[in-house]
Amino acid sequence: MFFIIGGFFAFCPPKSPYKPYNNDIKNPKNAAFSMPLKLFSDNKELVEVTQPDILIYDYLQPGSYKYDVFLNKIEKGKVYLKVYDFNSNRILSEKEIKKQSMREVFNPSDELREFSSDDKDFTVKEGDWGDYYGSKIEVWFQPEDSSRPERKLITKNYIIQGN
Repeated sequence: MFFIIGGFFAFCPPKSPYKPYNNDIKNPKNAAFSMPLKLFSDNKELVEVTQPDILIYDYLQPGSYKYDVFLNKIEKGKVYLKVYDFNSNRILSEKEIKKQSMREVFNPSDELREFSSDDKDFTVKEGDWGDYYGSKIEVWFQPEDSSRPERKLITKNYIIQGN
């Protein structure tokens, strides 16, 4: 059995799911995109953040991501993500991503504070490994006071792939 499988992979080697992005997606609006950062066994790439922002990290396998959100002057509540296909504006894995990305936040000061996804990740189901496409990622805030409406805090474009 080992030799049969070995022979198969010798003549049909698998493609790496981590092929580089070569600007081969359609970008009709000439928008700027970021690539997810690399996460090496919970060691993150160092990035200087000077304003409210979201950083997305590749995690475990293609289509799985972790995130950090940097916020200041935010009351008690929860943040979560909405991910859209950039070209069609179709929301991706809506219920799953909202549930998986939900984090409690509170920072009354002007100083930026990092809210990390820690051991939780979220998965984009749409697409296949190696099929990269543009996405729009939004950070939404749900106040602890349910009488106040939810609001969008941050929008950023990323190149992602599905699972």
